[in-house]
Order: sequence, then structure tokens, then C-alpha cells
Amino acid sequence: MRDNARLRAIGATSAVALFALLAGCGGSSGSGEPSARDGSPTSSSTPVTPSLTPKESETAPLTAYDPPTRFEEHGSIRAPELRNVALDGQKAYYLAAGELVAQDLASNEDIGAVKAGTSSSDDLPYAPGLGTAEGKRYAVAAFPFRTKGVGSAGDTVGVEVVAMDAESGQEAWRTKWDLPKSYDTYLVTYVAGVTGRTAVVVSHGEKRYPVTYGIDLVTHKVTWRETAFKAQLVQGTRVIGQRRGAEDALKLAAVDGGSGRDLWTGMEVGEDWTVRTFAPDSAWVGDPEGRAVIDSATGKDRGYEGFGERLHTIQDCVYDQLKSTICFSSTVEGGEISAYDRTGKRLWRVGGPSDSSDRKEMRLGSAFHGAVYAYLSDGPYVPIVLDGATGADKVTDPGVAPQLTNAYVGLVAVGGKIKVYRATG
Repeated sequence: MRDNARLRAIGATSAVALFALLAGCGGSSGSGEPSARDGSPTSSSTPVTPSLTPKESETAPLTAYDPPTRFEEHGSIRAPELRNVALDGQKAYYLAAGELVAQDLASNEDIGAVKAGTSSSDDLPYAPGLGTAEGKRYAVAAFPFRTKGVGSAGDTVGVEVVAMDAESGQEAWRTKWDLPKSYDTYLVTYVAGVTGRTAVVVSHGEKRYPVTYGIDLVTHKVTWRETAFKAQLVQGTRVIGQRRGAEDALKLAAVDGGSGRDLWTGMEVGEDWTVRTFAPDSAWVGDPEGRAVIDSATGKDRGYEGFGERLHTIQDCVYDQLKSTICFSSTVEGGEISAYDRTGKRLWRVGGPSDSSDRKEMRLGSAFHGAVYAYLSDGPYVPIVLDGATGADKVTDPGVAPQLTNAYVGLVAVGGKIKVYRATG
């Protein structure tokens, strides 16, 4: 359990210093791999803290708002980065070095932790995977392990998968397997997501082609594996990622999450390109130019307006988990926030060369169920909630512009810490 008194002691006196760093955090975790929000813009402003006082009692029940538009400081999460956190109702599941942790967001206390037996990793590119099988909900994580050989035996490396019972926070099961010998200086292992009763686990290294595995949540066995394929997004029954082919060429590809069967092979991609949800049936392929939105069923570019345009770089897109996707772009006239419906129609744009309204430039924090959380680019830290349908100001005093949100809380990465803000309206 954490020392809640120490968390409460942060209080208003240190809030100024913490929020002064928020402009540099933007909506990003700063990761190279896909994350809760990598690639988000940053602001060069020096914000002034809003007047936020933590609640004296951190044990009061959380209240759901759909969507929340006001927040107050509540606690923190020990995860190293925002990309390592998955929100699930009033709980958060996160990864720290060598362990999977569950936290009750109302009490700010850990309710369980599952340690990897011999695993350790400084590179944790994803959050835990969450899924339900045969009526049980699981949080699943994967870790690399290295075992020192005894005597003349060489060292071994491998993958360890651990599952937590999401209800109790206790270990549900674990499984592990060795990998072929290689001289990697690093090994990256993660759960890309869960589809049905299958957890999708990826392992790759400096001198090792990626391998993606399907792990059955009930039997704990590997049901399929795909060599030279690095899963990046699990969307419905499809697993989308990069496939390495002849002469090490990389192409976007998809396999069936239940069987590993090949579904399609699409556009050429770069090593550091990311694939994230744009809408339930489409994915955003992000590179330094905000490349394209693809049809998840076919891999074909949908040709949405604003993507791949010269002098208009889409840096981040967030699906609001209801009906709209909000994107942030850098343009020749500054930052632009725009909204798309599920068909790809652009609903509105704020900022950039098309905006003659003289509104102040804003940066995108996150979006949830029709609410867009943004903040002013320059000057004091001023968070704002925009209406997802029109882009108009909806609430001008939300307290904070969270970077990851659900009906109960908003999270912000600031000053090397992940702060929790409870929804209050």
C-alpha cells in the first residue's frame, strides 16, 4: 500500500511547480512505441496552476459522469509512464518494472500486484491487456526474462506471461517459455491487447525478428504464433501490425486474433510507425507526417481529408469511445484541433489556416464520449472542454485537461508523476 499521507502532502504548495511542467508534457508519454498517447503535441508556454485543493478524504466513492467536464485533484499512480496504464471503471491496472499492479482509484491504494518471477525490463511500451473469458475478467502482462546458466550452461532468455484476476487483484495464472538463443542487448515483450479469450503477446529484440503469440486465457497455452510479425493494435477480432518480408521490407498486415490466420497485407511502413484506433472499424497509421487512416478489414487507405497533406502534419488522434475521433495537427498557421465522424467526414476545425474566428490556439489532451479536453498553447495553464459535435467551448473551468479519461477520473502525466483527478461534474 502506498503512503497516502505523503500523497496528500503534495497539496497546493507544490501544485504550481507540478503544473509548470505540464506544458512540456502535452498529451504525450513520449514513447517510441504506441501508447496511451504518444506523439501528442507539446506547448512551450509557462502555465500557472489552477486553484486545485486535494480532497481531504480520498476514500469517498467516485461518481460517474458521461462525459465528465470538471475535475479535482485526487491522488497519483506509480506507473512509470501514462502509456503503461489501463483504466477499467474505478480501477487502474498498470505496469512497473517486473510487476503488474491493480489500484483502486477511489481509495488510491493498490489492491493487488503480480510479480514476474525472473523478469525485468526497463522498456514497457504498452499497458496491461484487459479481457473476459468464461465469466472472469483478467488483466494480462508479459515480461522478458533472463536466466543465468549454471556451470558451463549458457544463459537463457524467454517470455513470461502473468494474468491477474481483475476482481480480487490476485494472481490467476502464469506461463513462460524459452526463446532461441540470440545476442540481443535488449528484449522487448508486451501484450498488444486481448481479443475474445486470446491475449496477443509480442517479443522482439535488437538482433531478433519479432514473434507474436496467441495465448488462451483459460488454458494458458500458446494457440498460435506468427514469426516476423509485430502486433501493434488489437481491434475486434483483428490483430494489426508490421510484417517483415523479403529484404527486410516492412508492410502493414493483419491476422485473425483467434487463430493467427493471415487476413491481409497492406502498405509499406517504417520501423517506428505506429498503428492506433481511429474508430471501431478503422486504424490510424502514424508516422512523422500522420500518414493515413486504413480500413481495418482490408488494410486499404480510406483517403480521409487532412491525412498525408503537405504542410499539414497530423500528430495525434484520439477516438472518444462513442462516435467521434479528435485529431491534433501542426500546420503553417500553428496548431489545429479537428473532429471526424465514423465515416471520416470532418465535422469541425479549430486553429490553423482555415480558422478565421480569432480563437486562441489550443493543444489536445484527450477526448471521451463527446467531450474534448484541451488547453491553451501559450500563457497561463488554461484547460478547456470543447463540445465534440461543434468544437465550441463547453466548459471553461474544468480544473484540468486530462490526457487519459473515463467516466470517473482523468489522468495527467506531470513532473515525472501520474496525477489522478476525480470527476466532479
